[in-house]
Amino acid sequence: MRVYLSVPIIGGRNLELAKTISNVIIECGHELTSEWVISEDPGFSVSPNYVYERDTSGVKTSDIIVAEVSTPSHGVGMEIMLAIALRKRIIVLARRDAQISRMLLGAPNIEWIFYDEIEEMTQKLKEKLRS
Repeated sequence: MRVYLSVPIIGGRNLELAKTISNVIIECGHELTSEWVISEDPGFSVSPNYVYERDTSGVKTSDIIVAEVSTPSHGVGMEIMLAIALRKRIIVLARRDAQISRMLLGAPNIEWIFYDEIEEMTQKLKEKLRS
């Protein structure tokens, strides 16, 4: 399966967390289709138009979207909304103590993983990606 990883880039970037999630995706035998989210330069050096085209194309050509939403992000929200419109499988990760948008919480067909510890999240994500 082709998996698009959606994580905050501009505000609250957590490269270590993004790499941990991407490792789970790959470990489960899936292809990561948004490898730029784990690079040192995830798109800061390219135009906004390029980023929009790259990211929307990535969502469109993927089977599953995995999004970490503990830190609010316009881009992550847009990618999730596109995935909803395209009827993609969507797995959303969030720390239990994070304040999540009520709109996102009410969105249909989202598989939620709430977690306290990274190890808990990775185990639950492995279970979902293997099912």
